[in-house]
Amino acid sequence: MRLAFTTNGNTAEDPIEPTFGRCRNFLVVDTGTGEVTVVPNPGGAAGSGAGVKAAETLAELKIDTLITGNVGLNARPLLQAAGISIVAGRSGSIRAYLSAAGGSSENYRSGAADIDRQRGDIPERQRRHPAGLCCCDRCGYRVDDDSGVPCYKLRCPNCGSGLDRRFT
Repeated sequence: MRLAFTTNGNTAEDPIEPTFGRCRNFLVVDTGTGEVTVVPNPGGAAGSGAGVKAAETLAELKIDTLITGNVGLNARPLLQAAGISIVAGRSGSIRAYLSAAGGSSENYRSGAADIDRQRGDIPERQRRHPAGLCCCDRCGYRVDDDSGVPCYKLRCPNCGSGLDRRFT
């Protein structure tokens, strides 16, 4: 499993950066091999579209889980479409997070499910409450998306086709 932490530093002793798109670096940890890599965030210095550029970088790196303070509304659907679990609302040192998770891949993913279900990092007034589902006509993928982005702007994580709104 490959984890990516947002940080402005270069080591596991550095804190988790609260902003996804504007962090300086991603600290990538491969839990299988123990390898740690520092990857510069191209979105950190971007004038606009920082979150989108950062999300594209993590998708290219084939990250499984992102651990950060907050993910913006433009980056969230891109990360989800790439199959990246999001664990938001985290702070403190990266090493402390890894120690608390205990090295089990189940521990990393359980935090992501809680945050995604609660949408703890998106204020209630900004959430979209859909009456239907975002669906892929090509492969049948369906998701009850609450990211605030219209379905037609999302891509299917299975086949890459555009999604459409279907009312149930």
